[in-house]
Amino acid sequence: MKAFKACVAVVAVGTLVVACGSSEWSGDVRFKVTDIKPDETLVSGATWPGRVSLDLDQEQPDGASPISAAWTRLDKVPDGTAVGDVLVCTVNQRDDSKLDDAEAVQDIGPCRKA
Repeated sequence: MKAFKACVAVVAVGTLVVACGSSEWSGDVRFKVTDIKPDETLVSGATWPGRVSLDLDQEQPDGASPISAAWTRLDKVPDGTAVGDVLVCTVNQRDDSKLDDAEAVQDIGPCRKA
């Protein structure tokens, strides 16, 4: 009987997790370029991809999780991008877990000049 109750509890929790589901948001967002770090070759010979740091250049988009600590890979911005440029980037956010306080996973790019 204990095993049956344990199975029922596991199924109930699993159903709750599935019912919470995941939420997604996607849209174009304006950013200002604050820093550019080029590709870097590590001691091991591997290459650490370059990245572009971004600050939100508009109000927080409706329906999106707060966008902070924004960055994208260097290969997702137009050639010739410089600090101070304003870019419009596609932002995709995914929140797979509604049961914890984890932030939504966000992917920024591709970007184009505004």
